[in-house]
Amino acid sequence: MNPAQLAFSKQVRGPSSRSKLACKQCRERHVRCDQQHPCGICRRRNVECSHDDNILFTALEWKPDTEPSPSPSSSELRTSSIVGFVDETPEVAQLYHVLPYNATDVSMGALTTSPNDCISPAASHTAAAPITDEKDAYYLARYTDIIGPRFDMFDSTSRYFSLVLPHIALSNRLVLLACLASAARQYSLVTNRGHHDALAYYNEALKYLYERLNDSGHEAATFASCLLIAHCEMVQSQASDWNLHLKGTGELVVMHNWNGRSGGLAQASFWIYYRMIILASLSSGTPAAVDLGQWPSLGYFPSPPEWTLDAWQSRVVHLLGTIQNFWARTRNHQGSDALEKLTAEWRGLGDQLLRHQNQAPAMCQALSVTPASEESPFESVRYVNGPVSAAWQMLHTAYLVLTLSQPSPRHARLTLLSSPEVTHKALAYAKKIVSNSIANRCTIAWANAVQLLTMAGQCLVEARERQTCLRALDDIQHHTGWDTRANMERLSAAWRRGAIDPGDAGSNADMTHRHGDLGMLLYNVWAGDDGAM
Repeated sequence: MNPAQLAFSKQVRGPSSRSKLACKQCRERHVRCDQQHPCGICRRRNVECSHDDNILFTALEWKPDTEPSPSPSSSELRTSSIVGFVDETPEVAQLYHVLPYNATDVSMGALTTSPNDCISPAASHTAAAPITDEKDAYYLARYTDIIGPRFDMFDSTSRYFSLVLPHIALSNRLVLLACLASAARQYSLVTNRGHHDALAYYNEALKYLYERLNDSGHEAATFASCLLIAHCEMVQSQASDWNLHLKGTGELVVMHNWNGRSGGLAQASFWIYYRMIILASLSSGTPAAVDLGQWPSLGYFPSPPEWTLDAWQSRVVHLLGTIQNFWARTRNHQGSDALEKLTAEWRGLGDQLLRHQNQAPAMCQALSVTPASEESPFESVRYVNGPVSAAWQMLHTAYLVLTLSQPSPRHARLTLLSSPEVTHKALAYAKKIVSNSIANRCTIAWANAVQLLTMAGQCLVEARERQTCLRALDDIQHHTGWDTRANMERLSAAWRRGAIDPGDAGSNADMTHRHGDLGMLLYNVWAGDDGAM
């Protein structure tokens, strides 16, 4: 084997080299399964043939070759980018039968680079043959009804993932499998059925993606497919693993310089990826897995006389990402000079947030505002639809993060966060974030809300507010399929660490003590995965 093939043979672990479609009984007996349902071995043994509900979706991490080579030939280009499968679950490795690697196994059909990969919604092209397989048709319909609108949340004009990508899928096998896998995965989580279908589509999509990534060209359709496959992996994984699922896609984005002005499907995919990476980073309070410094600054958005809805929402995402990155930097500054520069930057970001809030399009204004009641401890603010409510939820999260990130020496951070001014602002923004998901019960917005609710929930004080936040996360899991159990456990742990007595939270007898306890909650949120003092 040449060096590239040797390197690959040592790297491959995961979906391309293991049979994850083996039934539970064969895996427990460590015998080769024919992957039928029921399988031949179980039929001969006359036993039930079943598959675990807890299906493992392994992340695909791709990195371009960084070693320069003079004038590579086309054959060298096909092997210059090596893809590796990252095994996130080594503790269950013994459950899988390792298959010998054969380069021909991953070629499951002709991979076409269709001119439809970069079409716009208005472009005319020759229609591809429609799907005739009943199961594929069912899941593709579920994709267009559920997954596509979820991805197009901030793209109400072009709606590439809802309107364009399904037609690309008719002539692009990778795109089709990615669409079907994401839809089958969501179906399996909300109905507790179809787990085998979800894993079968996902495994086949990874094999096609492997060959496409190791090819010399990567079109926008590959970018979109990476996002859908990452969705399969993220929907039931811990938020701490989200950066791993997205890291390889970030390398692809940087390599092709795809950005918010690339146009077409690449531009739509960029903003979805940007939103995903920000939500992943918020979960731990750490910088994004990719260098956001390589991406546009806030000046990337010139202020128009009047904002369109899509542009205003995209800038909300960009503001949140910039402020989240600022938050991570406030934990590492040294010296008074750095503190002075950070303070000036902090004030500038606050001005940007306020200005953008005041420039919201008319359709973004609240439709109704009703006060808290016995039924709900939160004020209820209703917006015209889920995407608008999601944009406000991200904007209020940006305000919360900026409030917690006010520059100060680390030894004075707890004192600052315990001050009445900071605790009042932070708690007000946290309540707005949680109440948003309660008043605007839209699955499109809910799919974007898990990490925002987790951050805001850690700042809540009263027992009723906390229980309401937990119920919102439980509703999100039930209706969207996103696994929120780890988020609810994280909230409970954060409330225990904060050492606050919910029974005393509403009392005015000892406001100084209350601010001190809330300050500890806010400090733990600011510290993120860096831990407590």
